[in-house]
Amino acid sequence: MLFEGIRVLEIGGGIAADYATKLFADYGAEVIKIEPPTGDPVRGMAPFIGNVPNENGSAVFLHTNTSKKSVVLDLEGQPARDTLLKLVATADVVVESLKPGALAAMGLGFDDLVKVQPKLVMTSVTPFGQDGPYAQYEGSELIYYGMGGPMAGNGSEDDVPVKLGGYMSVYQTGNTAATATMAAFLVAEGQGEPVHVDISGFETGLSSSDRRTTFLLAHAYNGEVTGRGNVLGGILPNGAFPTEDGYVQTVVTQAWLPRMMAALADDDLNAYFAKVAQNPAMFATMETKEAIDEALYPWLLSRTKQQAMEDAQHNKWPLTAIKTPTEVIEDPHYKARGFFTEVTHPIGTVVHPGAPFEIDGGWAPSAAPRLGEHTDAILSTFSG
Repeated sequence: MLFEGIRVLEIGGGIAADYATKLFADYGAEVIKIEPPTGDPVRGMAPFIGNVPNENGSAVFLHTNTSKKSVVLDLEGQPARDTLLKLVATADVVVESLKPGALAAMGLGFDDLVKVQPKLVMTSVTPFGQDGPYAQYEGSELIYYGMGGPMAGNGSEDDVPVKLGGYMSVYQTGNTAATATMAAFLVAEGQGEPVHVDISGFETGLSSSDRRTTFLLAHAYNGEVTGRGNVLGGILPNGAFPTEDGYVQTVVTQAWLPRMMAALADDDLNAYFAKVAQNPAMFATMETKEAIDEALYPWLLSRTKQQAMEDAQHNKWPLTAIKTPTEVIEDPHYKARGFFTEVTHPIGTVVHPGAPFEIDGGWAPSAAPRLGEHTDAILSTFSG
């Protein structure tokens, strides 16, 4: 396994830290999840298997905590803190997501931990980083999205800003934390010195390509403030279009127009653009848009979205099916590659997205732990 022999301690939980350590665990590291008696807050996140709230049945928790071991320690008490120090002495990495200064106030800060593990990598995952005016602020997906910029340009022009669904920012924070932790681990191993990594969810989002960077650079270079509203439209197809069984998404530029025409193979449209070639002024007119639409819509509506995508891609026209989660799981490409993985848990069998990258000796997920499942087994090694 890729990370076999590496021991990681996770303290604090939350999607970002959970996902960061999941990547280590599924690639072979031993990840010990330190949970309070009430458990990681993610255990309480819907949806639940069977729609029944259960500390071991959260779909988000089951996904972000595969292959880990759960140890319950109440760090409010000194005995648990002493036990944690013993665990740290055996670890290579600590990933924590408590408020800045919280661990230090318990005598478990970075400077304290390196006394028992001189080559420790400690990664702190917080909403706004370890210092600065916002350091003690709470954060969430919605806050990152709103404060980070993309929400200001998302939604209808005559309505309030809106956020896209999901937890993309916090998952990206976890992915960034995992990458940075691995780099820090190599530094610590090579130089024999401890490394403290400071991960800010907010700053991770700001450096993201999810429109934040685009909006910020547009303003930095030309003073433009991206507004809300439908930026699609125009003469050439750009956006979502209906098919026999759903929708597809496409973007057509002038350079890609011949690809679309080759796929449509419509005699009337070809004849129309033969006239445009003789009189280029005809191109930027509503008449051109109508000529395209008259060929495009019948072509799309006579096909399923999968058929439309495959026919378009055959002609290198960038058009893709807009798929539901069920359709993604059943997609023939992902099935052929064996991407989705079934993991059996005492509460039921769960289908998980597979490895973010393939490598020899890699990905082998097992079930997420029940709360405190491994407490006795692991702590017994320190008894006596």
